[in-house]
Amino acid sequence: MNDHGLYTEGFSIFSIDADWPESRQVMGHSYDSVTGDVRLTLWFGSPYYDYQVAHMTVLSASSGNAEADEALERAYAMYCHLGEERPDSLPASEPVTITVDGNPVTFELWRNSVHSSWVARGRVESTEVVLSGYDVEPSELSLVRVSDLTSFRNPFESRR
Repeated sequence: MNDHGLYTEGFSIFSIDADWPESRQVMGHSYDSVTGDVRLTLWFGSPYYDYQVAHMTVLSASSGNAEADEALERAYAMYCHLGEERPDSLPASEPVTITVDGNPVTFELWRNSVHSSWVARGRVESTEVVLSGYDVEPSELSLVRVSDLTSFRNPFESRR
Protein backbone atom coordinates (compact mmCIF):
# COMPACT_ATOMS: atom_id res chain seq x y z
CA MET A 1 0.00 0.00 0.00
CA ASN A 2 1.46 3.41 -0.85
CA ASP A 3 0.78 6.85 0.68
CA HIS A 4 -2.34 7.23 -1.46
CA GLY A 5 -4.02 4.05 -0.23
CA LEU A 6 -3.36 2.50 -3.66
CA TYR A 7 -1.22 -0.57 -4.22
CA THR A 8 0.72 -0.91 -7.43
CA GLU A 9 4.43 -1.47 -7.70
CA GLY A 10 6.18 1.58 -9.14
CA PHE A 11 3.00 3.68 -9.51
CA SER A 12 3.40 7.41 -8.92
CA ILE A 13 0.96 10.30 -8.99
CA PHE A 14 2.06 13.44 -10.80
CA SER A 15 0.86 16.99 -10.31
CA ILE A 16 1.55 20.49 -11.58
CA ASP A 17 4.13 22.10 -9.31
CA ALA A 18 3.08 24.22 -6.33
CA ASP A 19 3.26 27.47 -8.34
CA TRP A 20 -0.09 26.74 -10.05
CA PRO A 21 -2.27 29.76 -9.11
CA GLU A 22 -5.74 28.21 -9.41
CA SER A 23 -7.75 25.47 -7.74
CA ARG A 24 -6.23 21.98 -7.37
CA GLN A 25 -8.77 19.15 -7.24
CA VAL A 26 -9.06 15.38 -7.38
CA MET A 27 -11.37 14.53 -10.30
CA GLY A 28 -11.48 10.79 -9.92
CA HIS A 29 -9.59 7.59 -9.26
CA SER A 30 -9.92 3.85 -9.63
CA TYR A 31 -8.16 0.68 -8.56
CA ASP A 32 -8.76 -2.79 -9.98
CA SER A 33 -7.81 -5.37 -7.35
CA VAL A 34 -7.72 -8.14 -9.98
CA THR A 35 -5.36 -6.49 -12.49
CA GLY A 36 -3.67 -4.05 -10.11
CA ASP A 37 -4.46 -1.20 -12.51
CA VAL A 38 -4.69 2.16 -10.81
CA ARG A 39 -5.39 5.66 -12.10
CA LEU A 40 -5.94 9.08 -10.60
CA THR A 41 -6.96 12.31 -12.35
CA LEU A 42 -6.21 15.79 -11.00
CA TRP A 43 -7.76 19.08 -12.17
CA PHE A 44 -5.99 22.45 -12.09
CA GLY A 45 -8.11 25.48 -12.92
CA SER A 46 -11.44 26.99 -11.98
CA PRO A 47 -12.95 25.42 -8.85
CA TYR A 48 -16.16 25.00 -10.88
CA TYR A 49 -14.53 23.25 -13.86
CA ASP A 50 -14.86 26.25 -16.17
CA TYR A 51 -13.33 25.05 -19.45
CA GLN A 52 -13.18 28.62 -20.80
CA VAL A 53 -10.34 29.67 -18.49
CA ALA A 54 -6.78 28.34 -18.29
CA HIS A 55 -6.82 24.81 -16.90
CA MET A 56 -5.06 21.44 -16.91
CA THR A 57 -5.84 17.83 -16.15
CA VAL A 58 -3.18 15.32 -15.19
CA LEU A 59 -3.99 11.61 -15.35
CA SER A 60 -1.52 9.22 -13.74
CA ALA A 61 -2.11 5.54 -14.59
CA SER A 62 -0.22 2.34 -13.94
CA SER A 63 1.77 1.10 -16.91
CA GLY A 64 -0.36 -0.84 -19.37
CA ASN A 65 -3.61 0.47 -17.86
CA ALA A 66 -6.20 0.63 -20.66
CA GLU A 67 -7.71 3.69 -18.95
CA ALA A 68 -4.68 5.74 -20.01
CA ASP A 69 -5.38 5.06 -23.70
CA GLU A 70 -9.10 5.71 -23.23
CA ALA A 71 -8.37 8.96 -21.38
CA LEU A 72 -6.03 10.07 -24.15
CA GLU A 73 -8.67 9.38 -26.81
CA ARG A 74 -11.39 11.20 -24.81
CA ALA A 75 -9.10 14.18 -24.16
CA TYR A 76 -8.05 14.30 -27.81
CA ALA A 77 -11.70 14.34 -28.92
CA MET A 78 -12.56 16.99 -26.34
CA TYR A 79 -9.55 19.30 -26.71
CA CYS A 80 -8.43 18.83 -30.31
CA HIS A 81 -11.67 17.94 -32.10
CA LEU A 82 -14.24 20.04 -30.27
CA GLY A 83 -17.74 19.09 -31.37
CA GLU A 84 -16.51 16.70 -34.04
CA GLU A 85 -16.78 12.94 -34.28
CA ARG A 86 -13.96 11.08 -32.53
CA PRO A 87 -11.32 10.03 -35.09
CA ASP A 88 -10.60 6.33 -35.71
CA SER A 89 -7.00 6.81 -34.65
CA LEU A 90 -4.75 9.56 -33.43
CA PRO A 91 -2.80 11.52 -36.05
CA ALA A 92 0.95 11.97 -35.81
CA SER A 93 2.10 13.81 -32.73
CA GLU A 94 4.93 16.23 -32.22
CA PRO A 95 7.45 15.92 -29.38
CA VAL A 96 7.40 18.33 -26.46
CA THR A 97 9.75 18.42 -23.49
CA ILE A 98 8.12 18.77 -20.07
CA THR A 99 10.03 18.98 -16.81
CA VAL A 100 9.18 16.13 -14.44
CA ASP A 101 10.79 16.08 -11.00
CA GLY A 102 13.41 18.49 -12.33
CA ASN A 103 14.30 16.33 -15.35
CA PRO A 104 13.34 16.82 -19.01
CA VAL A 105 10.93 14.16 -20.30
CA THR A 106 9.73 13.90 -23.90
CA PHE A 107 5.95 13.67 -24.32
CA GLU A 108 3.85 13.18 -27.45
CA LEU A 109 1.79 16.33 -28.13
CA TRP A 110 -1.36 16.98 -30.14
CA ARG A 111 -2.55 20.59 -30.52
CA ASN A 112 -5.83 22.11 -31.59
CA SER A 113 -4.92 24.36 -34.52
CA VAL A 114 -7.76 26.82 -33.78
CA HIS A 115 -7.94 26.99 -29.97
CA SER A 116 -5.11 27.08 -27.47
CA SER A 117 -5.88 23.57 -26.25
CA TRP A 118 -3.76 20.43 -26.45
CA VAL A 119 -3.23 16.88 -25.19
CA ALA A 120 0.07 15.19 -24.32
CA ARG A 121 1.13 11.68 -23.31
CA GLY A 122 4.34 10.49 -21.72
CA ARG A 123 5.75 7.87 -19.41
CA VAL A 124 7.68 8.44 -16.21
CA GLU A 125 9.21 5.17 -15.05
CA SER A 126 6.22 2.79 -14.86
CA THR A 127 3.52 5.48 -14.78
CA GLU A 128 1.62 6.64 -17.86
CA VAL A 129 0.88 10.38 -17.74
CA VAL A 130 -1.83 11.98 -19.89
CA LEU A 131 -2.10 15.78 -19.79
CA SER A 132 -4.72 18.02 -21.32
CA GLY A 133 -4.85 21.76 -21.16
CA TYR A 134 -6.31 24.99 -22.38
CA ASP A 135 -4.51 28.34 -22.54
CA VAL A 136 -1.38 26.83 -20.94
CA GLU A 137 1.85 26.17 -22.84
CA PRO A 138 2.86 22.52 -22.25
CA SER A 139 6.60 23.13 -22.66
CA GLU A 140 6.47 25.56 -19.72
CA LEU A 141 4.99 22.99 -17.33
CA SER A 142 6.76 21.49 -14.39
CA LEU A 143 5.33 18.25 -13.01
CA VAL A 144 6.20 16.83 -9.61
CA ARG A 145 5.57 13.52 -7.92
CA VAL A 146 2.84 13.82 -5.26
CA SER A 147 3.11 11.91 -2.01
CA ASP A 148 0.14 13.52 -0.24
CA LEU A 149 -3.24 14.45 -1.72
CA THR A 150 -4.60 16.25 1.36
CA SER A 151 -3.92 19.66 -0.22
CA PHE A 152 -6.22 18.79 -3.14
CA ARG A 153 -9.92 19.56 -2.89
CA ASN A 154 -12.30 16.69 -3.57
CA PRO A 155 -15.54 18.12 -5.00
CA PHE A 156 -17.24 14.72 -4.66
CA GLU A 157 -16.65 14.54 -0.94
CA SER A 158 -19.70 15.46 1.14
CA ARG A 159 -19.31 18.67 3.13
CA ARG A 160 -20.47 18.75 6.74
